[in-house]
Amino acid sequence: MTAVRRNPMVRLLGPIDVLTTAGPVAVGGHGRRVLLGGLALRAGHAVPIDELSEMLWPDGPPQTAGNIIQSYVSHLRHEFGNGLIVLTDHSYRFDLERVDIDALIFEGLARRAYVVDDLEQRLRCCRDALSLWRGRPFGDLANEEYFELETYRLDSLREAVMELSLDTELQLGRHDLIVGELESAVREHPFNEHLWLLLIEALAIGERRVEALRACGELRRTLGSVGIEMGERISALEHRILDGERLTIEDIDRPGVSGSG
Repeated sequence: MTAVRRNPMVRLLGPIDVLTTAGPVAVGGHGRRVLLGGLALRAGHAVPIDELSEMLWPDGPPQTAGNIIQSYVSHLRHEFGNGLIVLTDHSYRFDLERVDIDALIFEGLARRAYVVDDLEQRLRCCRDALSLWRGRPFGDLANEEYFELETYRLDSLREAVMELSLDTELQLGRHDLIVGELESAVREHPFNEHLWLLLIEALAIGERRVEALRACGELRRTLGSVGIEMGERISALEHRILDGERLTIEDIDRPGVSGSG
């Protein structure tokens, strides 16, 4: 049963907006989105008005900066509830009792995925986490100085959760179902050897040996273009395929992830 949403959700994992019980709501122009994103990054902590000014006007705030910030906050309160943003000691902060943030939910699900032992539960956590993504974090703000590092961190975590999800699917014996997804994944992340390993394993287990060897060759060329040699693990797998060995799920040496992350 789907839980009824009580709080509005500030969404950062894609263009910044707010998801309400009535659906997604745009928050307005560049300034409002920067303010919302900045407060969400520091969710639960007070962000000084001076810091918000630097975020909004990197080249120097106008004399009316305080009034403009106040107008942005007033608009957000009017749209999403007076208790959404709290003013304390010349700082603003989100009240996490009144607002949810998709990036925090994503990270919580990711942490759980890395410690749960049951494969089906792990997969469910991964899939629920990845379903929150709608595009590049912060949308058109991703390359702005204040959001750039967090964009990179979230993108890296998404890639790790995607790897764990596909790895778990493979361990559950669903190799035929994930080949297409793995092929898309290695196109998106061509230098991620673990994704290539999963693809080659899935193809080999499905007795698609020619395709598995073709993937080995493509990876070797891709890495070679930047002066990197293919890892020993994939090289050993390639030799097993060339020797005509039939791979099964039980043949895959997959270390556990419980307790990591």
